[in-house]
Amino acid sequence: MIHLKRLYAHNFKQLQEVDLRFPDHARILVQGKNEAGKSTLFEAVFFALFGAALATETGARGLDDLIGYGMEKARVELDVASGDRVFKIARTIVRGKTNVWELDLARAGEIIEEIRGNTVVNKRLIAELGFDGDALLNTCFVEQKKLEKLEGLNKAKREESLAKLLNLDALVELEGDLKIRAEDRQELERLKKRAELADIQAELPAHEQNLAHVERQLQLIDLRGTVDGATAETRAVQQLDAAIVALAAQRDAAAQRVERIDALKEAMQNVKDARDAAERAAENARDLARLQGEQADARRAADDAPKLESRSIALKRLGHLLRHLDQLGAARDQSAARAAQLAGAAARLAELTATVAREEQTLTQVEARQRQYDLGEALGNWIAARREASPETQAEDRVKEKRAARDQISRQFRVHVYGLAALLFVFVAAAAIIQPIAIVLLVLAALTLLALAARATTLWRELARAAEAVGQAQGEAHARASATDTQIARLTEAETRLAQLNVAIPETIDLAHSTRVQIAREMDAVRKTADELRADQDATRARLLNARAVLGELQRQNSIAEPASVEQERAACERAAQQANAILARWQPRGQADAQSLGVELDANAIQRARFQIDAQIEPRQKRTNDATRLAQEIARREQQTHALLARAQDSFGKANAVKPGAPAWTPALAVETYTGFGKDLRAEYDDLGGEAAVKQAREIEGELGRRQGERATRARNADLLMTRVRALMGTQAPASIGLKELENIAEKLGTLELGDEAMLRAQHRELVGRVHSLRDRQSQLERELGLEGVALERAACRVEWEEQARRARVRERGVEIVSVARRRIVHKVLPATMDYMRRILPALTRDRYHDAQLDPESYKIQVWDERATNGGAFKEKNIFSGGTKDQFSLALRLAFALATLPQERGAAPSFIFLDEPLGSFDDERADALIYLLTEGEIARAFDQILLISHVRVDERLFTHRVLLENGRVAASDLPAA
Repeated sequence: MIHLKRLYAHNFKQLQEVDLRFPDHARILVQGKNEAGKSTLFEAVFFALFGAALATETGARGLDDLIGYGMEKARVELDVASGDRVFKIARTIVRGKTNVWELDLARAGEIIEEIRGNTVVNKRLIAELGFDGDALLNTCFVEQKKLEKLEGLNKAKREESLAKLLNLDALVELEGDLKIRAEDRQELERLKKRAELADIQAELPAHEQNLAHVERQLQLIDLRGTVDGATAETRAVQQLDAAIVALAAQRDAAAQRVERIDALKEAMQNVKDARDAAERAAENARDLARLQGEQADARRAADDAPKLESRSIALKRLGHLLRHLDQLGAARDQSAARAAQLAGAAARLAELTATVAREEQTLTQVEARQRQYDLGEALGNWIAARREASPETQAEDRVKEKRAARDQISRQFRVHVYGLAALLFVFVAAAAIIQPIAIVLLVLAALTLLALAARATTLWRELARAAEAVGQAQGEAHARASATDTQIARLTEAETRLAQLNVAIPETIDLAHSTRVQIAREMDAVRKTADELRADQDATRARLLNARAVLGELQRQNSIAEPASVEQERAACERAAQQANAILARWQPRGQADAQSLGVELDANAIQRARFQIDAQIEPRQKRTNDATRLAQEIARREQQTHALLARAQDSFGKANAVKPGAPAWTPALAVETYTGFGKDLRAEYDDLGGEAAVKQAREIEGELGRRQGERATRARNADLLMTRVRALMGTQAPASIGLKELENIAEKLGTLELGDEAMLRAQHRELVGRVHSLRDRQSQLERELGLEGVALERAACRVEWEEQARRARVRERGVEIVSVARRRIVHKVLPATMDYMRRILPALTRDRYHDAQLDPESYKIQVWDERATNGGAFKEKNIFSGGTKDQFSLALRLAFALATLPQERGAAPSFIFLDEPLGSFDDERADALIYLLTEGEIARAFDQILLISHVRVDERLFTHRVLLENGRVAASDLPAA
């Protein structure tokens, strides 16, 4: 069996530092407030076993989310015992880095094997435990708010978990042995390819022979076409050579004229550039004179700016001082007003506080009286219901008790009657003897006889009352035997009312009656009815709410957070007002003196107007000062630009003068008319030579020549290629030198041959080429894959071998199907066992309310037998019941499934079970029933270690150990120490 030995968690979600050791047999209660880390213990065990986080509603959680807030790493250690071995698991998560999984196997306290590596550790643990995380969550890990997890699984997932839980290793192994593996399929595929290769080796030679014949016919057809093409290209080359010679002569004549035209065109552009540069240089000279004047004005404005800035700064400081003084005066007035307000509210606040306290006390007294009245009424209802619906066995016991009392009194009565008869006999005998002693005896006998007669009379009366009590008890027993469901419901309702009043159910009717009598005496002193008490309670509550509302409104209006601090706040406000007065008295004279020195009134508007006037003077001066630097840079740039323009004008004019000498020498003062006249002279010569028309004509001649040369080169190249192809097609039969005459002779000979239809031959050739190439490629591929290059195969033998192997594969696939069906049938037998356990758990869990249930074998949907249904009862779907009852049905199914799928004979089944907050929707009685199952009943007998996580009230005495968590740490625990 598998037991938990130790759990250690550090910075794992809410768990800061937890180290727990578990006994082999324990019933452990884990308690704590919300977010104390109770459910995180559950997650820590799951993470340690399987190295994964529990899936949430929105999907799978990342491992970094398991690290506590603000921490860089978390560590979980878990020791699990299986037989004589202990698995020591350690998992460390580092934020943003590689995680570390460690597993040590120990026996008798010594490490016998160490496993490291995340994947290796996970696989080894699942192999050793015999189940994975899903299987554990479906059985002995009952998650919080996931009682319906088993019902939500689809059929495939449920059967997969069952296969792991039921240890169907033998069938799985047999299924694995019969299953067609990859290597078997590869061997079958290899034999198939051998048969295919043998078929190709048999078919390929015939296709190759047909292809060779068709290719010879097509070769002669290609030769005929190639000879015709070569003849045409050779003749075209001869014609193009004559045209090229004529075009070359025309091109040479036009080339000299185009060269002079280009030079004149460039010279005209240079004259234009020189004129433009000279005009821009003159414009820059005029701008320089204007900029130098603006620079002088900016330098004069810079001298007045510092004085105006100093006065502006002084006015700004004076304005700040005046604002501070105004703010200080406003704070003084506000503090004084607040102090006056608090002084007036203090008395009213004290009065309202006293009223609230008085009304609260009155309401407590009225509610106590009302509760006493309700308790007396509830006890009366319980007494009446108990008398009407007492159990039959209790009534029979009462009958026996009354009969026993009657029989005892009867025996005493008979004893006294017998004694009375004996004394009477003595009295008669003494009366017959007339002697002194007889007289004494007679007197004594008479006295005794009278006493016995009186006692006998008393016993007779008691006997009569006892007989009457027996009759009454028998009548009550007969009536109780026919009690209806309505009377039982009335008793249940009365007990529920007592529970609502936090009063225990009385042990006897007499005890309840005595309590009710005492309450009635106390209520007689009050002398008020229930309605009057309720009216007093409502009136008192209304007065209390009104007083609280008025008190709250007073606190809100006066901004009072705590009534006790009103006087302290008032004193603080008065001190603040006095301090503000002192500061104003010290600083106001200083502000007046500064205003006089600046020649303004001590007024915010006057100071602001003075500042605006000064700033209006400063801004243009500052702008002019800033412009001085910009103007200096602009002047320097314009001077440099003017020099560059003059140099460019001189250079361009010189180049134009070199093309057509005779123009005047260039100077900066050269007139615009000179540039214009020189340009006209150049244009006149340009037009005389033909201008753009002559250039266009020369380009057309050059283009036509190039086109003819290109066409000649292309046709000559085509002729050479066709000649080469003719030689290649003719082979040894080709002439040594092939010219136009030889081509004509060859074409004449080919015209006499009958070569067939070319289109049909080409179609046949394409088909044969495709088929032969396909067969050759497939043959080469198969030979490489099979390693049979150059090996001849026997076609019939290869096909027989492949078909035999294919038949064996089909037999194995059928065997896999048979084993799979057998395994599934074993899994399906879990359902009857689950229902047996569920029928044993359900009555105990529901306090004998429900006894039978059934499951849909496909969907695992629950139906419960409800005897209250029409026609004597019927199976009803779980969804029609209340939320708490549905949770109880789902929990019963989960527990029954765990008992059915974790057989003890396996020896490696988990002997622990976790239940995380299963009591949230249970009432007290059914919660007690579940606790009984876990601590003494069916579940307690099936599992050695039971861990219950709960934040609701549970009787700790029913558990062997208790753990209390606070803020992720163990606040209290009686588990064994290290």
